[in-house]
Amino acid sequence: MILSVLVALPLSQTLSSAQAVSSFEALSHIGFGYNAVKTSDFNPSASGEFFVNIASLKVYPVEAFGIEIGVDYKTVDFTSKEDAFYLDNKIVKAMPFKEKFPNIDSSKKSFSRFRTNTFSAPVTLNIAAGSVKIGGGAEANYNLPGRVKDKYFVDGKKNKDIDKGAQFNKFNYNFLGYLIYDDTGIYVRYYPKSSRLMPEGGVDVSYFTIGVVYTM
Repeated sequence: MILSVLVALPLSQTLSSAQAVSSFEALSHIGFGYNAVKTSDFNPSASGEFFVNIASLKVYPVEAFGIEIGVDYKTVDFTSKEDAFYLDNKIVKAMPFKEKFPNIDSSKKSFSRFRTNTFSAPVTLNIAAGSVKIGGGAEANYNLPGRVKDKYFVDGKKNKDIDKGAQFNKFNYNFLGYLIYDDTGIYVRYYPKSSRLMPEGGVDVSYFTIGVVYTM
């Protein structure tokens, strides 16, 4: 499961009328958690994400129903303990650890990981009833260059390699939903296979995120 902590630091101005209420907030939440990855190109291990809100606009035409639009910065790690990632013309691919590092000490824990850096724009519709809030929608993602990191042992010595400049498709998307009671709730994100993160020839991944949310 993903643990996600959203900390609201309200820097907002609220405009209200009899018909609608709107507000703007900066740095309204921060979160981190665990992703369940589905792929046939490598053997996935525990993978996680971190994200922080930059700004969000909330518009509620009526008290119980509204729309929220935001901008987040997000990093997502994909990890394997059996396969090693590498860059081929800046595209992330995978091979068995022994092929990339023939002299690796298999008795010690090693891992390989690639990371994405993303600006996300979530758009959600929300329904509120008392202390309960339900929301759902989609996120558009703009992916920046990432990196590949390896940690492994040879002759008893720990080695760490970082290869920057990993390229991803500039744009992809995911779906988002959450249920909040009072200040605590759960959320899910789903990245379908059609939302391709990798250019042609790279490792193919789809995944979902589930987490616990705390709001203020």
